[in-house]
Amino acid sequence: MISNQGRRTARNVTLNLKKNNNQWRSLASGITIDSSLERKQGPTLLGRASERHSTHQGRLDKARAGGPSNFRSRAQLDKRQGNGEGVQKTRLLKPYDLSIQLKRLCSEGDLDGAIERLKSTPRDAQNIAVWNTMISECLSSERYQLSYDLFIDMKRRGFSPNSITFSTMLSGISLIKDWPKYSKQLQNAHSLYESYLKHIESVKFHEPENSKELSLQPLVAYIQILGDAGDYHKIFDVYFALNQDGPLAPDRFVFTAMFKAISARQKRSVAGGETSTRNDAASDAKHVWIQMEKVMQRNPDFLLDPGLIATAIRALTRGSPNDQSFAFTIIHDRLGLSKPGEDVPRRLSNNLNAWTLDATLQLCNSMQKHRLTVHFTRQVMEKINWDKVWMRYLIDSNHIHKLLRAYAGLASLGSLNESNEALEALEWSVQNDVIYHLPKLTPTPQSYHLALMTCCRSADWPTAVRVYELMTGVEASQFESGGSRSPTVKKRPMSFLLRTAIAANNVTHIQHAMWLADFARVDVLLSDENTAAFYRSKLASTLMEATKRLQEAGGLTQDQDKTWTSYRSLARQVLKSTRGSPTPGVEEERLGNIRTLVDMDKHVAFEMASRSTKSRV
Repeated sequence: MISNQGRRTARNVTLNLKKNNNQWRSLASGITIDSSLERKQGPTLLGRASERHSTHQGRLDKARAGGPSNFRSRAQLDKRQGNGEGVQKTRLLKPYDLSIQLKRLCSEGDLDGAIERLKSTPRDAQNIAVWNTMISECLSSERYQLSYDLFIDMKRRGFSPNSITFSTMLSGISLIKDWPKYSKQLQNAHSLYESYLKHIESVKFHEPENSKELSLQPLVAYIQILGDAGDYHKIFDVYFALNQDGPLAPDRFVFTAMFKAISARQKRSVAGGETSTRNDAASDAKHVWIQMEKVMQRNPDFLLDPGLIATAIRALTRGSPNDQSFAFTIIHDRLGLSKPGEDVPRRLSNNLNAWTLDATLQLCNSMQKHRLTVHFTRQVMEKINWDKVWMRYLIDSNHIHKLLRAYAGLASLGSLNESNEALEALEWSVQNDVIYHLPKLTPTPQSYHLALMTCCRSADWPTAVRVYELMTGVEASQFESGGSRSPTVKKRPMSFLLRTAIAANNVTHIQHAMWLADFARVDVLLSDENTAAFYRSKLASTLMEATKRLQEAGGLTQDQDKTWTSYRSLARQVLKSTRGSPTPGVEEERLGNIRTLVDMDKHVAFEMASRSTKSRV
């Protein structure tokens, strides 16, 4: 009896378990059915349900099996269709997306709308990078005070500025050039510098290994601001407040900014006639270079790049002869360029590039040491290996221009062969430009101008004709009135061609130059107000002298005599209207007046006496 009752109980439990299992399977597949219906219609209903779910999940076999993945798909379907309790949550605004929105508004010109959008967003969507982006957009629009107000508002909202914030602010303010109109922004720059120092102290205390935040870039921009604003003493206060070693020791960017500030001071001194201030600035440049060498000794990783060397040479160029001599020491030690009589290095220095060479040639011409300009340029020309691509860009049209200026200066001192040297320099440029496709080496109109000036000072008519041929493609035979065809005439060098022909004191050359002047409509050139008054007056006086010599020599036809006479009348009017016109610097005497030379000799003598006295003490 007990055994029969036990068997019935076990059978009931088994049936109940099967029934519950079938119900759970139906529930998992999204269909609630009765076990009896499952036996009769189960395959049909399950098949239909599986087909419906397969359109959403693509897995027919798992739908029929009623697996858990099918249950998740149905839950996702309910969320999409809004059925049941599943509703998709709203996507939160991220700082990156907010930055893109702000940039788009600013690009559309709605800067105020972008600021309002930033301030109205939840704090979770903001971070320091978003605020830096907004500050940068304000600075790009030259809204300097608005950017500073944002900086203050950012701190009030609990966002601490980082090194990028200070770099963005100070770099944007450094774009200001007319500082007398922006005195308040200069005060803001000082406040930013003080905040930057506090930020650095906090980083050194809490995150001493955070090299990203221990950045000197804000300091570089601040030095540039001080230089443009004329606060030079503050620059040295900032420099001496720096650490002399470690990650915050002065680097090449700091020294480059200091040299640029010194150069800016020299330009203001020259414009204002303050010679003593200019010399003091150059002495400051020498002092900065000495300080930089000390930093290099303590920090083996210090990188001395060509840009820093070029900036230092330019800062020393306008100084006293003692400072200029120090610049030549830098050129020898750092660039590997030697003066005549010194040991010539086997190869060029890695620091020698177009920038440093340009600064070197500028120094030589400023000191009126034109022989050194020629010597250094030739030294580089001879060592160029044209098979190395990077060496092809060592010399460009700017260097050729300074070389030709040196030839013109030497020709004014009575040197006779400089016109041929100038022509060779032009031919060298044209030849290598054609062979190696170097557009930057193509001679400029100013280069041809200087070459013709050299020919004029050397009274070298044949070379002047060859320079004109190189410039225009005109053959020499076309300079004669019986040439096969009329030449293409450039009006600008007409004055030099006429002056060269008169300096050569050859009637035939004067006739060729006058015929070319007639074809070029010299009367139009004399009346051109866009031409410098000095060259118009030079052309007028030269034209009068040329017509006078041709009339004295005779052999002019009646029409030619009539034409030359009308030109002389126009030239007289031009001379009256251009009287007292300033002389361009390139046309002035290269060595200056006697008083300047005496003052320079006295200064050099004083410097030498001071050195000897200090050495004995």
